[in-house]
Amino acid sequence: MGGEYTGEAEGRGGSKRVERRRDAVLVFLSTLTLALLVLLLLIRLYPDRFGFSVPGASGVRLQPRSEAGGAADSRRPVTPRAPGALTLAQTIFADASPSVVHVTTRSREVEGNESDATEFISGTGSGWIWDRSGHVVTCLHVINGATSALVTLSDGSEWEAKLVGIDSATDVAVVRIDASPERFVPVRVGSSSDLSVGSEAFSVSCPYGLAHSLSVGHISGLRRRIRSKSGQFIEGVMQTDAAMHPGSSGGTLLDDQGRMIGMNAAIHADSRRQAGVGFALPVDRLQEVVPSILKDGFRWEPRYGFVTASDRNSAALLAKISSQPEAPLEGVVVAELDEGGPAARAGLRAMQTVTAAGLEDRLIVRDVIVGAGGKPVRSREDLVDVLDALGPGDVLVLRVAKPGGEVEIKLEPQDPVTQRGR
Repeated sequence: MGGEYTGEAEGRGGSKRVERRRDAVLVFLSTLTLALLVLLLLIRLYPDRFGFSVPGASGVRLQPRSEAGGAADSRRPVTPRAPGALTLAQTIFADASPSVVHVTTRSREVEGNESDATEFISGTGSGWIWDRSGHVVTCLHVINGATSALVTLSDGSEWEAKLVGIDSATDVAVVRIDASPERFVPVRVGSSSDLSVGSEAFSVSCPYGLAHSLSVGHISGLRRRIRSKSGQFIEGVMQTDAAMHPGSSGGTLLDDQGRMIGMNAAIHADSRRQAGVGFALPVDRLQEVVPSILKDGFRWEPRYGFVTASDRNSAALLAKISSQPEAPLEGVVVAELDEGGPAARAGLRAMQTVTAAGLEDRLIVRDVIVGAGGKPVRSREDLVDVLDALGPGDVLVLRVAKPGGEVEIKLEPQDPVTQRGR
C-alpha cells in the first residue's frame, strides 16, 4: 500500500507541473499578442517613424501647421510647400503641352450684298503638331465651314493657318502655319494597337477655348462606332472617361508614358448632362490618314502664292456648280491664296464659305484654272508639269474660268528672299 500511495502522489505532482507550464505559455502568448496590437496601433498612428507611408499620400509628409497669430483681420501665416517629385500627370502635361495648339475659326456672314459681309469668330477647337514643317492636325468639324483659321501655339504666338487637306471619312484635317521650325514641338507618337480597357489616359486640349487643359481618366472601351458631325460613321474609335468638352476636339489623348494614342474626336450626346463618355480616333489610324492627306491634299505654290485642290476635291467642287452658266467641266479649283502674294495681286480669287442670313453655309467656287503656259489643265498634274518647267524668275500665264467667263492672268514670281516657304 505504501508503494501505491507514493505513486499516486508522484502522479499528482507531475500533473501540476504540466498545468503550470501551460499557464506560462498562455501568459506569454497573451503578452505577445498585446504587444503586437500595440505595435500595429503605433504604426497606424505614426507610419513615417516605422518607414511606412500612408496609402494615397505618395510618401509626402505634411508640414507642421503654422500657428495663427496677430490680429484677427490680418493674413494667416503661410505653411511652406515641401519640395517633392512631380506626379505622373504633371510630367505628362509638361511634356505634351508644347505639342498642343488652340484653333480659332472665323466665318463670313452676308446680309444683302456680298460687299456687306462681316467676319466673326465662329468656333474654337484643338490641334497638335505633326512635324517641324508646321503641319497641324485637327478634326475636320473644327474648321469645316470656316473662311479662315488661326492657330495659337503654346508660346502664345498666333498664326494664320492654310488648309493642306482633309479626310471626311475619318473627320481629320491638316493645316499648315508658316512659323520657324524651332517653334514646333512634334507630338510624341505611340501606338493604339496594344491598348486595353482600364489603361490610364491623359487628355491635353483646349476646351471652351481654355488653352492647354488637362483631364485624367482611363480607356473605357475599344472598337466603338460613332457618327461624325458630317454624318459619316467612324469605326474602331476608343472610348475614354477622361473629361472632354466642346473645344476638346482635335486635342491629344496620351498614355501613361506621355505618348499620343489618339485624337479627341467627339463626346457622347448626353455628356452635357452625364460626363465621362468621350471618343478618340486611334493614333494608328492617324498614322495612315495624315500622310495620305499630305500626299494628296492641297498643293501650295510658294513662288506664286496660291493653293489648288486635289483632283478628287476639284471634281467634287465642279460637280456642285455644274448647273451654273459657263461653269467649267474640268480644271483645278483655286482653294486658298497667300494674302498679298502674286496670285492675290493679279486678281486670282479663292473659294470660300459664306453664311447667308437665316440660311445654311454656302460654298462659293470662284476661280478654276483651266490652262497654264498655253496648255490645257485638266488635272493638277498638268499644272505641276508647267510649273516644274518654269525657271526662278519666269512669269506664269494662267487661263482662269471665272463666274463671268474665262480670262488670262499673268503671275510675277515672288522674290525668293521674301517669299514664305510652304
